[in-house]
Amino acid sequence: MRFVIAAAAILSGSTPLFAQGDQAPQLSIALAPGAIDQAAGRADLAVVLRLSDARFAAGDTLFVHQNMAPRMSGPIRIEGLSVVDNDGAVPITDDGQTGQRGWRAGRAISGAVTVRYRVAIDNSTGGILSTTPHVDGAGVFGVGNMLLLIPRQDGNYRIALDWDLSALRRGATAISTFGEGDQALPAGPLSRLTYAMFMAGDVKRVQHDAFGVYWTGAPRFDIAAAATWTGDLYAWMSRFFADPSLPRYSVFLRENPSAPGNGVAAPYSFVLGYGAATTAEGMKTILGHEMTHSWTANDLGKWYSEGNAVYYQSRLPWLAGMISTDRYLRDINLTAARYYTNDVIAEPDETIVPRFWSDMRYNVLPYDRGAIYFAVLDARIRAASRGRRSVDDLVRAMVDRHRRNQPIAAEHWLDLLKRELGAEGPQLHLAMMRGERLVPPSGAYGPCFRRVAAKIRRYDLGFGGPEIVRRQIVENLRSDSEAARSGLLDGDRVDYASSTEGAQRDPAQTITMKVMRGDRTFDVTYLPRGKPVDAYQWVRVPGVPDARCRLLT
Repeated sequence: MRFVIAAAAILSGSTPLFAQGDQAPQLSIALAPGAIDQAAGRADLAVVLRLSDARFAAGDTLFVHQNMAPRMSGPIRIEGLSVVDNDGAVPITDDGQTGQRGWRAGRAISGAVTVRYRVAIDNSTGGILSTTPHVDGAGVFGVGNMLLLIPRQDGNYRIALDWDLSALRRGATAISTFGEGDQALPAGPLSRLTYAMFMAGDVKRVQHDAFGVYWTGAPRFDIAAAATWTGDLYAWMSRFFADPSLPRYSVFLRENPSAPGNGVAAPYSFVLGYGAATTAEGMKTILGHEMTHSWTANDLGKWYSEGNAVYYQSRLPWLAGMISTDRYLRDINLTAARYYTNDVIAEPDETIVPRFWSDMRYNVLPYDRGAIYFAVLDARIRAASRGRRSVDDLVRAMVDRHRRNQPIAAEHWLDLLKRELGAEGPQLHLAMMRGERLVPPSGAYGPCFRRVAAKIRRYDLGFGGPEIVRRQIVENLRSDSEAARSGLLDGDRVDYASSTEGAQRDPAQTITMKVMRGDRTFDVTYLPRGKPVDAYQWVRVPGVPDARCRLLT
């Protein structure tokens, strides 16, 4: 499972929102990783935050800490917390919450304030998100909202980031989303720290122009090959989205035994959790999707940010000549297969967010529906403009709004649609939001492909309710299911290391479960599919050369 984060300008040197220049107040951040116990998977990080101009009333929330993530055994510990201003120690009240833990000021604060504490990093807490603070080899990694108690202050601040690596082994280095080592960032919102990524220790790196990959552990795949290919793609994508210059992009790798393959994207950075089975090809595939978010992530909704990332994840590498037409076709068909076989395909967009984390049917729906929607839009815009315009022009217009720090809302997207397609554009959009079934025209993906009707079996774990969740006990086993035919029984305890997301997307992918029945433990592998439903796929049109297919943008 992958996640994306939309945030304001996050890079050193990028244009901040409402910049105030050298006169803006400053937040100084001093980070000092302690000695790393590799065998135990434990370390700590001493943090000192100095805010030059703070304004808090008594009872105001000073800061909030993200101390939990999915499948963690316990919260991240903050130790030795103190807050001091010009009048001395500030009494603080801890709400003690798990998930989002907050602290409030016991009195008013005005002027300079210093916050000190330590973050305990302990791999035994687990968790599936690769942003969770983690010891990997002779290094540590974490994300801003889990490492930093970011002051809840509006307005713009300069940021000074300083590292103290004296407790680490000789030769240790540090890097963050903002760059190598110490950094001085221009004025901008403090929210840019929320999803910034930080790594320190025996950092290894592969640099390919503005694209870099960083890690402290021992991945078993060819990182250099993946970095070269992905760096070339990143440069091509930067030109596609009309960047005035090539911004830096950082990929952080850290071992994730709980969920290998899990990745989290933020603007111009990404963390990938690797495992024994992670490959260079897998890294390329993920980053084709995730790098798109650096340009297109915004708050319009998951149908937009995830939908266009799925639409572009293979399309852009294909247009760049970096993957084969057959590989692009496979990606089109996997997306279509999961969309048309999803039994909540007709659910309106408003129902997705409340169920996004509790039911994988809703979790994947905006990815697939959005991608199909962009294919439909592209075909209609090309037809209306006689090939002179495409959906790419609309996406680039939204990217340009973001660069110019202009507001981005549904009305702006609808206005673009109306300009291209008249009243039909907003009507199509509203139909998508209502959950109406979308079908791209036969030639929507180019002259190389045509649409065919297909019967595809719907994803079905074979037990439990209709919702797709991770289950540890076999209950309500359906007697006619593949799960029953594989030998599973009601009451079996089961564990499956991999997410079901891949098996949902690929109608041919099996799932292997570790089964615990009495004093026996054994594996069962089966195809988690049920009854066939009507769907669409695309096939190659004989005789059309690849070169003609790619002349689309």
